[in-house]
Amino acid sequence: MTRQQEKEYQETEMLREILYKALAGKKFRLDCGHHITFGHFLGNDITIFNGKRCKIICSQCGYYKKVDGDK
Repeated sequence: MTRQQEKEYQETEMLREILYKALAGKKFRLDCGHHITFGHFLGNDITIFNGKRCKIICSQCGYYKKVDGDK
């Protein structure tokens, strides 16, 4: 990676801030039926895989909904 390409990337803290501002206090029901509340200490955890369409995996049961291109 060139120095110019490296300059295009922001620090991880910026990503944390963006996610927090966009999701704090919001509640979601996952495909498996479990719930997540962002910014709450008992809000459960998820794993997000980046791609053409993000894959969201429940940390409690490991379930994720298959998206286009999954086998």
